[in-house]
Parts: sequence; C-alpha cells; structure tokens
Amino acid sequence: MQKKLALYLHFPFCTKKCNYCNFYSIPYDADLVHKYCSGLRQEIINFPYKNDYKVITIYLGGGSPSLIPFHELVSTINLIREKFYLDKEIEFTLEANPIHVSESKAENWRITGVNRISMGAQSFNDGELSKLGRLHSSTEIGIAANKIKEICCNNISLDLMYGIPGQTMKSWLNSLQKAIKLSPKHISSYCLKLEKETFLAENKAKYNFPDEELERKMYYKMISELQKKDYEQYEISNFGKKSYYSRHNTHIWEGGEYVGLGAAAHSFYKMQRIRNKSDIKSYLNKLKETNNGIDKKRKISTQEFMVDKIMLGLRLNKGISLPKFHAEFGIDLLDKFGEQINKFLKNNYLTIEDERLKFTSKALFISNSILSEFI
Repeated sequence: MQKKLALYLHFPFCTKKCNYCNFYSIPYDADLVHKYCSGLRQEIINFPYKNDYKVITIYLGGGSPSLIPFHELVSTINLIREKFYLDKEIEFTLEANPIHVSESKAENWRITGVNRISMGAQSFNDGELSKLGRLHSSTEIGIAANKIKEICCNNISLDLMYGIPGQTMKSWLNSLQKAIKLSPKHISSYCLKLEKETFLAENKAKYNFPDEELERKMYYKMISELQKKDYEQYEISNFGKKSYYSRHNTHIWEGGEYVGLGAAAHSFYKMQRIRNKSDIKSYLNKLKETNNGIDKKRKISTQEFMVDKIMLGLRLNKGISLPKFHAEFGIDLLDKFGEQINKFLKNNYLTIEDERLKFTSKALFISNSILSEFI
C-alpha cells in the first residue's frame, strides 16, 4: 500500500527581498531561472522512492513562485504527473505576490492544475506594507484576489502579519476586517519575528514595535473576529472555512512524510531528515555531481520522531489522540512526559478532552515556550 506524501518545490527568486524575510531568495534572473527549473526536474526524475508513495499535495513556495514562467511551470508539473502517483483529489497550492497576479497568469495557473492560491497580503495598511518592504498596495490585494477567484480558483488563503512597526490595534482590526471582506477560504497569521540578517533586525532601533502585551491582545482579537465569521482555528496560526484547512501543512503537522525539492528545501521520509544545498550555485553543482541536491541526510530515532509528533501535534487545535499515540509508539504519553503534562494541566495550559491532549486557549500565545519543555 502506498503511503501519503506531500511534495514541496522551492522557487527562491523574488522581485525584491522583503525587510523581514530570512528565507533563501535571490533577484530574478531569466537564464538562472531556466537552469534552476531544469535542476528541479532532474531531482523529480531521480527521486528513488516514487513508487512507494501517492502524492496528496503539491506546494510551490518561495521566494515568489508567481514569477515562474508558464513553460517552466507546465514542464515541471507535467513531469511530476508522469513520474509520481497523484491523488485524484490533490491539493495544488501556489504562493502568489499580489503584484504578479494578472488575468493571463491566473489562467495559466488554472491550466496547470493549481487549485489553491496562498497570497502574501500581510497588511491592508499601506504604511505598514512599506515598512515590511512589500511592493504591493492594500488596493492591489483585493484586485488580485478577485482575478484569482474569477479565473483560477475559489480557494484562496491570505497571509496576515501582526507586530509590525507602528501597528495599532485599530490598524490591525482594519486589516482583519478587509481580509474577511474578500471572503478567502483560509487565513494564516503570524507575529513578526526579527530574524538575523534582515533589514528590520539590523535597523530595529529606528522603528517603534508593538510590545508583547499588545501583540497578545492582537492575537486573541484575531481569533475572536475570525470565529465570528465562521473561520475555524485548526492550528495555532491558521484558520479555515469548513473543509478548507491546508491539507499540505496539516499532513506535515500530523507527522506525515514530505519531499522538498530545490535549493534550501527540507524533506522527511523513510525516517530521514534531509536538507538540500542552501544556495543555487552549490545546489546546481551537486546535481551535476550526484543527480540530487542533498547537502545533509540524517536518520532519526523513534524517540526523536515521537518528540516531533508531540511538538507538531500540540500545534493543532484537536491536539494529540492518546490512544493513537500509544498504538503508534507503545508508550503512554501521560506517563512518559508526566512531569511536564501535570505541570501544564495544573496551571490550565493543557487539557484532556475525549482522550486528546491539547492546549487551552490561554496557552496558544505562549505555545513555543510550553513546547520547549518537551524537548
């Protein structure tokens, strides 16, 4: 029986790097894009376990995958269809920058089989967008969303960010309300983190950031506003209309196997954690030498996988099924991590409902500090 697999393709080219981004990305270059996409196709051909899996999701991330030329996109996706077994109900997501969305691109994405667009809105306040280094305006988000819905697909996810320099509760609520008005099927929202070697981190003294208490209030205000409009919170930072949760991310949060193709991509399959070469030049050179872009490969133990499943499973609002955990690992979770769990049960950060261990509402904003105690 074939196991389920999520397929991720990294496209690290951008028009301009955002002020908060620490992902690997470089300026768009047509010749290099062709060489890189050829490399992706080589990786697809040479993946050794294709017959062992059925691909349930394809996710094109970046960078800005909305910059991929149509002929490169079609060639790559057709090759995936030829070489892999694909689920009939496959979820096919493409990340899009609002400034790249046009009628012709939306049509091309539809032809290619894209049935879900994840669009980086981040804010509906032009001043906040400028501080983030985004190139689109708040108006262009709505224009892009409408084109996608009319031509490509109705399944749109919007990314929103809080904790932006100068952001107030009023401006955050305005962004939430404008996002909801566009009727996306899904909303992901993350607190801005100052990552090393980013513009905002290096210039943080020049900006006035919301304090942690305001960020906490923004987070819980978001939950409240989205619930009013029937968005179900199924993960700490993700909300979807019924039947529109991200299948790709949910598969990973549930401990499923995935393959990452491209420079700086990560994979997990056959109990191995795999990382590709982190820049395009070394990635392409490695492909020439070995027919894959792998930089490091590490076999993980059952113990490490068990901890990963706890860390990821608690991120989901449904939490971890205690009977299923016991069936998979032969371990009583409440015994194995009794000290940590009892501590958080007593202070009402964890709860057990219907034989599932899960976070309480008040734990969600500080979940990372709680999860760190299980490592």
